[in-house]
This record gives sequence, structure tokens and C-alpha cells, in this order.
Amino acid sequence: MLKYEVSDGVAWITLNRPEKRNALNKELRAGLLQALREAENDSRVKVVVLRGAGGNFCSGADLEEMARMTGLEIRAYHKDYGTQRITAYIQEMSKIVVAEVDGYCLGGGCELMLGCDIVVASRRAVFGQPEIRVGLTPGGGATQRLPRLVGFRRAKEIMLTGRLVSAEEAEMIGLVNYVVEPEKLEEKTSELVAELKTKSLPILSLIKKAVNASLETTLSAGLEMEKEIHYFTWHTEDRREGVTAFLEKRKPEFRDR
Repeated sequence: MLKYEVSDGVAWITLNRPEKRNALNKELRAGLLQALREAENDSRVKVVVLRGAGGNFCSGADLEEMARMTGLEIRAYHKDYGTQRITAYIQEMSKIVVAEVDGYCLGGGCELMLGCDIVVASRRAVFGQPEIRVGLTPGGGATQRLPRLVGFRRAKEIMLTGRLVSAEEAEMIGLVNYVVEPEKLEEKTSELVAELKTKSLPILSLIKKAVNASLETTLSAGLEMEKEIHYFTWHTEDRREGVTAFLEKRKPEFRDR
């Protein structure tokens, strides 16, 4: 149902229901939350990569499972296993989470991707929030995260029509960071991960925290937070090493990486 592997400082989390295009059922959601917690608490892990098996990232919620639930059961289900809970955890993690997207990335799967820090997609990836097609609204964060990424009107249009977004358009509107040929997807992800691993992990975490805060605070409050974080970094060992390495014209050897 879910594969979890730690290799050379990277936690590879793979949604593994290829026969269902990795649709999110209760078991897969619970496993994903557990895997994310393990990655966060594992000192060996520097970066987390979330991906799907069988040529698809995630086709969304398992509607076959959810159709059997009452309204009260759905409320409890979302409280314990909802996509919002998973993406909130991803956002709060100190470690950078990279989404590697191939094939379908729809509904709850797209919302999972929206919660990640950086997104690498294959040219055959397809994105969308098609809940409107089955008489539902998005429930995993799309109505709030998507407008912040692609703009108010574009987000409305995507959700109100339920249309699918190609990888090329996703890159153009800022939904993903990189688009590569399918056979180059893992290579590009590994290249990005290798770059992130050379950085100071505490500093990466602080940048992630500050940028995420910009979604929920005023400009003046966010700028004040940025200043305080910046001042804090001047007391760190990694800042001393980084500045010294720059002045000595060499690559830094960060202690916390």
C-alpha cells in the first residue's frame, strides 16, 4: 500500500496502489502520515520525496470507500485521515518535502502536491481539481492553497470547471517548479535532492518556516519574523562556516546537513 525507504539521507515515500492510480483510502492515508512522522524524526533523513507507483502520482480520494460513509462518518474520517491533516503536517515539518509527479495528480492528490515545498513533474503529468464533476467541493486545501499559487481567477476557473491542467501549463502558471521528460523524472528529482543536501538543514527549515508564515500573516508581521530569523542565524555554527567558506573561496562544509 505504501513503500518507505531511507537511502543516502533521503526518505522516499511511494504511494503504492497502482491498480487504483494510488487513490487515497484510509489505509494509505494512515500509512502516509506515519511515514512522514518517521522521516521527520529520523536524524538520517535530510530530504523527503513523495511520489506514486505505476506511472501516476495520485488520482485523489478513494470515492468507492467514501461513498459508503454517512456525513458524520465523513467528518470523523477527515479529522483523522483527511488530506488537510496530511498537508498541514508536511507544512509543519522541519524537512523539505519534494513531490515527484508523474501521470494523474488530481483532487486530493493535487492537494497533497500543493502542500509540498518543491514539485518536479514529468511532461505527461496531469493536474486538476475535478470534484465539481461529482457534485463535491475540494476538501483537502485546494480552495485556499491554489489561489495563493496561481492567482485568484485562475484557481477559480480550474476548480469551477473541473478541467485538467497539462504539465506545461502547470509550469507556466507556477503550479510546479520543473517539467522534464518522463524518463528524466527520477534523475531530475535526485539532482534537486543532491543540491538540497549540500545546504544547512536548520537554515533550510527556517526559510521554509518564514515562507509558509507569509501565507497566514500580514506583510509587516512577516517582515518582522524574517528579521528575527535572520538575526538568529548569525549565532549559528553553519552561518560562521558559510561566510568563512565564501571569503576563503571554497565550498562550505555545514555541520548540520
